[in-house]
This record gives sequence, structure tokens and C-alpha cells, in this order.
Amino acid sequence: MTSAGADAAVHNLVTTALRGEPLTHLQSVARHSQVPRPPRRRRPRPHVLTGAGAQLSGGQRALAGATGFVAWLTDPLHFLGELLLAPFRGLRWLCRGKEKRRRNKRFAGGWDSTAGALGAAMYVHGDRVVALGARQVLLLYVGDHEAEIAWSVPREEVTGVEFADWDPHTEQRATLRWHFRDGSWYDVTARGIGWQQLAGALSPR
Repeated sequence: MTSAGADAAVHNLVTTALRGEPLTHLQSVARHSQVPRPPRRRRPRPHVLTGAGAQLSGGQRALAGATGFVAWLTDPLHFLGELLLAPFRGLRWLCRGKEKRRRNKRFAGGWDSTAGALGAAMYVHGDRVVALGARQVLLLYVGDHEAEIAWSVPREEVTGVEFADWDPHTEQRATLRWHFRDGSWYDVTARGIGWQQLAGALSPR
């Protein structure tokens, strides 16, 4: 989603998926590398992205299958490693100052919160965009021929978007912390130009 033609195609797909909701801003986003992974039962299975595998060659599909199998085998080891490291991480966390702890925490509120629903929806491989409508804020998955709404809330549920300026960033990439009315928040990586307008549009007036 870098060329003008690709941007126009994505805009058309999203507009079709919104079915009449006026679109005021569109922003490419990605999952922040340091946010926690959602529980397996909450991980989405978007139909507009699963079809991408059909375009792969036989060798690519075999490689993807082997990678998935290795990930399945090593998942228990990852869990065991996280369990063994938890006490040390907790001790290191307590030794940090209050402000540093806040800055290094990427998600708050639990998976049943508004932020948790957004975090679970972000856990996919593929193109994701945030769309600001006149009444709603939405996350959509964008496939080759169709876009799918993955998450949405009324605009009034978003109480602000904070620029996480302690992250490395450029004009083409920034981490934005989304705050919600229920007190939860979640860090999202915005990609491409326009993230300043996104943050400004959702900041308290």
C-alpha cells in the first residue's frame, strides 16, 4: 500500500466494506512488536486474507506449512520459557521508575476490554487499516479483492490517541496509544504519512 494506485484501490475496497459510512481518514497500521499475544481462542480468522495462500506456488505453500508446523511444535517451549522468565521480568519491572513502567507497558485493560478486542483483531498477518467514519472508528483487513471489518467502536468510545514519543520513529512510522472510555488502552504502530492527522482527529476537543 505504497503507490498512489494501491492507495486508491484500498480506499475503494474500504469504502465498499463500510456500506455508506462516510470515510474521513484511512491509515495503514501494524501490530506493535511488544504487545502481548492474545489467547488462541480470541485470534481472528479473516476470510479476506486466507485466500492469499491460494496464489502461492507449491514450494511456497510447503514452506508455509513447514513453518506453521515448527511454530506449533515450539509453542509449548515458548510458553515454558515465558513462565521461567516471568519472575525475573517481574523483578526488573519493579526496579523501574513509575514513568518508565508506564512507557514500557503496551496494553492495559484485559482481553475483555475495548482495547483487548482491538488487540485481538490486530493479531493477523496481512494488510490492516484504521478507518475513521463519521460515527465509527474501524479496523479493516484488506485482501486482494475485498475488505473486511474486523473491529469497530463508536467514535465517542475513543477518548484520545497519544503519540508514544519514546519509541523510535520517523515521519513514516509512529506508535500511537489508543485510550478508550472503559479505561483500557492499546499501542498500535501507524505506517505511512497521515498518522498525525489520525491522532489529531481522535484527540479530545
